[in-house]
Amino acid sequence: MARAFTLGADWCNAARAFMFSLGCVQSMKCYTGDCPTGVATQVQWRQEGLVVDGKAERVARFQANTLHSLREIVVAMGLTRPWDISFRDFWVRTDSNKAGPMNELYDFLQPGELLADPDSTQYTRAWMQARSDTFRKATRL
Repeated sequence: MARAFTLGADWCNAARAFMFSLGCVQSMKCYTGDCPTGVATQVQWRQEGLVVDGKAERVARFQANTLHSLREIVVAMGLTRPWDISFRDFWVRTDSNKAGPMNELYDFLQPGELLADPDSTQYTRAWMQARSDTFRKATRL
């Protein structure tokens, strides 16, 4: 049975790296539709700036190298498959002298816990500041 475990693209920065392989220049205008490179827009004339034939090989090469690196990491951990990795396998350095397993340093939320009762979690402040319309820091709170 497959494990229901994921770190998420944002956590491991996979989405960002793929955006770079397509030509993203981090203009931070994704949500406005004004992406200057055409990577993240629904505006037709801006989309023309993204030449798929020219980028396809770069993205494929990036993905192949990503999978190769993942395989090397999994084998170095003494595991057989990436699905065998759990949060217990990740250690976080908290300062220059101390590191510990992620599951002992952070409280992990149960599915739906943040939606049901955000005030009962350690993420209340971040949840209240999160905005879907901008990457800029929220002023509320």
